[in-house]
Amino acid sequence: MIIELLILYYVTILIASVILDLILGEPKGIFINIHPVVLCGKIAYKLFKSGGKHYGVFLWFASVVPIAIIYYLIPRVLIVINIVIGIIVYAYFLKLTFSIKLMRDYAKKIMRSIESGDLNNARTFTQEIVRRNVWELDAAHLMSAVIESLAESLVDGLLSPLFYFALFGLPGALLQRLSNTMDSMVGYRGWPYEDVGWFSAKIDTILNYIPARLSSIVILVASALIGLDWRNSIRIAVREHDNVRSINSGWPMASFAGALGTMLEKVGAYRINSNMPGPDIIKLKSALRLFDVSVIIVLVIILIFLIVRALLVSLFI
Repeated sequence: MIIELLILYYVTILIASVILDLILGEPKGIFINIHPVVLCGKIAYKLFKSGGKHYGVFLWFASVVPIAIIYYLIPRVLIVINIVIGIIVYAYFLKLTFSIKLMRDYAKKIMRSIESGDLNNARTFTQEIVRRNVWELDAAHLMSAVIESLAESLVDGLLSPLFYFALFGLPGALLQRLSNTMDSMVGYRGWPYEDVGWFSAKIDTILNYIPARLSSIVILVASALIGLDWRNSIRIAVREHDNVRSINSGWPMASFAGALGTMLEKVGAYRINSNMPGPDIIKLKSALRLFDVSVIIVLVIILIFLIVRALLVSLFI
């Protein structure tokens, strides 16, 4: 009986969190100020100073751990008071660790802008999701940036936080998401970030290591289901994932490039599947479809993980 309740508990929370994300999207207005990622970023910003690796360890713990504890304890306390309210809040807090709707909306807006010939509008939207200078890019390289972002988002924005949710409940999802935030805040090369940001970058790399490689399997299956080149997906992933400096992000990007039969390029940084032409609008539409099917597969895998964990470890966390 306890195991059945535990499975129902986790399945309800996961499904509710996905529904909340698809309906609500990202928090707006005053709610953005209490987003755990925003709060973590504010703490890191206030405490940041150039320093050594030891200070970087302190910075990570001071920015991540208090927020993770608070956002885990709030729904746990509410569940004791009122189980329905507690589960809704738990599901919403879990939703804050991942995002499906945000990247889909950006991809669709950029796609519509390119189709209408408004490259400046497409560049404006693209600049909000990538770090490169988009104002010098042609349409093919804009679409490459979007496809790369979809691929990376599948890992950073969905698979990785839910993978750790399946293993360790909400604390796992929060720690992964906040670790990713710290990497984006201070995990850069060069002064004043390199030493103080080393620990944040390393933790993010470690946490994403398994999900990044799992994503290539997800993309392979998704490619086969929608008629893309699944064999080339895994072939290019194995052969060219290390074209990208990051040891993790190259896996989903190379898988997308192989499945779509297109070259992905960040000018001056990397090129994946270089013997193929750059993407066009048809490839971009296929990439969004590949993302959507991959998301469904990820959710199915996480549900299976949750059921297996409930059978092995009967803990409500």
